[in-house]
Amino acid sequence: MSNPDARQTDWGAAESWGHSGEIDSARSRWSSTQTWRAWGRLLRMRLRWWTNGHVVAMALACLVFVGSLWVIGRELQGFEYAEVWGYLRDLPLSYVVTALGLTALTFVVLTGYDALALRYVDGHLSTRRVIFSAFIGYAVSQAIGNPILTGGSVRYRLYSSWGLSPAQVAKAILFAGVSFWLGFFTLGGVVLLVVPLELAAAFNLPFSPAILGILCLVPVGGYATMTVLRTDAFIFWGWSFDIPPQWMLPVQVGLAAGDLTLASSVVYVLLPPEIGLSLPYLVVVYLIALIAGLVSHVPGGLGVFEGIMLLLLTPEVPAPIVLGTLLAYRGIFHLLPLLLAVLAFGAYELRRGVREMT
Repeated sequence: MSNPDARQTDWGAAESWGHSGEIDSARSRWSSTQTWRAWGRLLRMRLRWWTNGHVVAMALACLVFVGSLWVIGRELQGFEYAEVWGYLRDLPLSYVVTALGLTALTFVVLTGYDALALRYVDGHLSTRRVIFSAFIGYAVSQAIGNPILTGGSVRYRLYSSWGLSPAQVAKAILFAGVSFWLGFFTLGGVVLLVVPLELAAAFNLPFSPAILGILCLVPVGGYATMTVLRTDAFIFWGWSFDIPPQWMLPVQVGLAAGDLTLASSVVYVLLPPEIGLSLPYLVVVYLIALIAGLVSHVPGGLGVFEGIMLLLLTPEVPAPIVLGTLLAYRGIFHLLPLLLAVLAFGAYELRRGVREMT
């Protein structure tokens, strides 16, 4: 392992001889070496997981998926599937247009994740490129799942071709992920604190949801404290991460909370208004279903998300209406953006390939 003091001595000696160009070159080579070593460690970790835990993870994901289908089937007992398609067929156009508008706004907010992350890593890209990469990355990761491998791979392909280093790409992806969880815990904590009585009655909890709300806000408070008290960078997987400036924290939280609120609102506007379901209650249900889908490792949380939503929304909402709403949500919020992203990315790669050949 290299000795930092020795490197400092060598560079200091070089400076005494006046070789500034050699110093910059040595520093650049060392930084590049450290970056690729970090990427190598990450790749070896993924390979070890693939060989040692892939079979177990896949088996568990399959079990969760099958269990989710059983839950859905049980909740739909006594109903005709024609009722689900009937609800979809009779869905008012105004509901669909509103859901499409909220989906578009969600992707505008998601672009803010990438813009802020690039600001953090000092990556300079045009607005057009930030919007393009954010839309494709999030459309793919939300529909397929596993955002590090899906959306992260798309971003690496695009960002690296636009001049960003591997370290900048990795740090930007991690920063966006941290922003999402900050907003997730903040939104969940605030909602649990604002309407605890309604949620306690709806979920039949023996304790106040405000307790869970406080627990959700603990990691957010810890992160905020770190940005205030710590000034030196910390090391993670071989990379050095600077502490974000304090002004970034409310932006991170605001972007993520806005993203999740808009996404849950897509489901909300697709439900018939006469059911009398409150938006805060639906937000909590959406967050629970979302995290269940994320930890299940089922692609896109398919079946898991729907199963949790059915469990928590019925019997207040008839099961066919819930399932019809979720099918419409999948089509509008996941499949349509994925289709557009695939077409846009394919066109970009085709144009890039033609340009390289000419």
